[in-house]
Amino acid sequence: MPGWLVPYPGVSAQTRQSSILVESTYTAPVPPHDLVTHYRKLFASAGLRFQPSPAGYGFMIRADAPECHLFITIRRRDPDSDVRVTCAAKVAATGQTATRSEQADSDQRHADPMKKFDKPVYPEPKPSSPPVVWPAWLVRTDGAALKISRGVNLTSSFTSNLPRASIQSFYADLLNSHGYRVTQSVAATPSNRRAWVEGSASPEGQPGRRVVIWVELKSAGEATSVEFRLTAYP
Repeated sequence: MPGWLVPYPGVSAQTRQSSILVESTYTAPVPPHDLVTHYRKLFASAGLRFQPSPAGYGFMIRADAPECHLFITIRRRDPDSDVRVTCAAKVAATGQTATRSEQADSDQRHADPMKKFDKPVYPEPKPSSPPVVWPAWLVRTDGAALKISRGVNLTSSFTSNLPRASIQSFYADLLNSHGYRVTQSVAATPSNRRAWVEGSASPEGQPGRRVVIWVELKSAGEATSVEFRLTAYP
């Protein structure tokens, strides 16, 4: 967690930490707007752009700090406010991940070698858009590559022992940092119900095309099952 990112004066925060995530939570005896003012000053001192977004009964603040991807939620709980600050590691794609992505792309391009001739005697036309490829940066919370399954959509899954809220914050920040417009379920969703994160973006140089990444979190005993679905719309 950046040293300059301190809690509201007079309160103590509870902190949880893993190899890729630091999460700090606290309750402050002030309304959300006072907390927005507090963080505005901190961001200014750090030279970071400050863009709070209204979210239900509070605000969301996202930023790409030198130390990590920051995600701050402020929620009104009359007469107090709850704050959660998440500092997610900037996960770099490994060489193995990049190689797998390139191999998958190559397999797709060579799946039907007759397409490249584009002869009018064949009824099957050339595809109107390039095949969808799994992003090299979309990995597990521990940085390991995901095993991808191909069908109508690209899918993958893994199981994590991290808190579900931390996993949700990690993927919301990861998608946001790569230019995806993110929506997600509320962090307080009961554990017996699914939580989710959805990211939507248009690939550069492909106007009209949209890629949607869906991340669903389900209870798996003491752990959490994380399931992915990647869909491209022409």
